[in-house]
Amino acid sequence: MKKLSLQGRFTLITGASSGLGLEMARIVARDHKGNLVLVARRLDRLEALATELRAHGVEVVCLQADMTRREDVQRTFDEATKGRSIYAAILNAGVSYFGLTLEQSFESFEQMLATNVTSVVWLAQRFAQHIVAQGDHGGLMIVSSLAGTTPTTYQATYCGTKAFLNNFGVAFGEELSDHGVSLTVFVPGGIATEMGEKSGTGRKFKKGDVGMMDPDACAQIAVDGFLARDRFVIPGALNLMNHFFLRFTPQSTAAGITKRIYRSALAVK
Repeated sequence: MKKLSLQGRFTLITGASSGLGLEMARIVARDHKGNLVLVARRLDRLEALATELRAHGVEVVCLQADMTRREDVQRTFDEATKGRSIYAAILNAGVSYFGLTLEQSFESFEQMLATNVTSVVWLAQRFAQHIVAQGDHGGLMIVSSLAGTTPTTYQATYCGTKAFLNNFGVAFGEELSDHGVSLTVFVPGGIATEMGEKSGTGRKFKKGDVGMMDPDACAQIAVDGFLARDRFVIPGALNLMNHFFLRFTPQSTAAGITKRIYRSALAVK
């Protein structure tokens, strides 16, 4: 398949109000002159970003939606495709949980499951059907996490949702290849974003630390891999090395390693 060409076409990005999603939107508009449908809960942030991006001569549509709400997820697809063709969809919205799994409320887990898994599967299916029907060989990207490749202690539920995305994305991408449509699974490690601050991992891993990527650099690798139609993209040499060695590490050992790494951030004795 030829590389994706975003110029003059619509790319949808969920979770676009901050962090990785925001930086990917900037790259699509600035470097590729692509039109955008931006989706997030915080409409004020989306509108501020849209004003910035329209200076590049592109069309930007803002949709306020909460990926924990089934009606918002469905409305996202309906409104995004109303009167326009979506060529590419980047499903980036996600939430994390850092802490003792014994103390995580089930409501918190259900919200995570809805955002990280249910909404992604629903939107991936619908946008894939839409893109296949258009016949212009577009693509999808699912933003997952390196945590999904290994049991990550104190992020047990989060790494479980991302393990699902890794396997779902690669398998679904294989099916879509028969239709000339690509699906890229983007698998970053630590990124210095607002999500890390909210989850609590920011207490341990901060901007500038070894292994912590800046969101703009990470976004560039994500978009490059997406355009190249790569199936599984891990950004950063350190992340690639860790992924390689952990593939040959027993899971119980890997869980012990992540426990030692994260323990101090929880002040767990």
